[in-house]
Amino acid sequence: MHTVLIPFDGSASAKRAIQYLIDLSKDFAQIKVHVLNVQTEPVLYGEYVTPDLLDQLHAGALQHAAEINAEATALLGAANVSHETHVATGMVAPEIARVVKEYACDAVVMGTRGMGSLKNLVLGSVATQVVHEVAVPVTLVK
Repeated sequence: MHTVLIPFDGSASAKRAIQYLIDLSKDFAQIKVHVLNVQTEPVLYGEYVTPDLLDQLHAGALQHAAEINAEATALLGAANVSHETHVATGMVAPEIARVVKEYACDAVVMGTRGMGSLKNLVLGSVATQVVHEVAVPVTLVK
């Protein structure tokens, strides 16, 4: 079985990456897809945040991630592609690398946001970070 991770953020390019995997699954019937949505941790200003509020923010982020993953689940399910969904909070590229190791993924397929070369040079891209952080092939879908 070939195990593939697809980081999914609901963007048009992420949906194209899902379609790429659906098309690929026609040639590889034994493909297993792990869908991951990572929400960044909230940025808090000030020192007066209660633990309950932190828990609520974290739970809300995970709920939002699950809602985004629902679209990927619908697309993959309609195509009868074997898949699991995962949600996480934190920095996106390191979380992707963690999940690749945890689920022994053979490859990563992900959409690109198309920031352009100047923004990419200044800010870096998640895709570039993932390519450097994982030890498996990464396919980028525009």
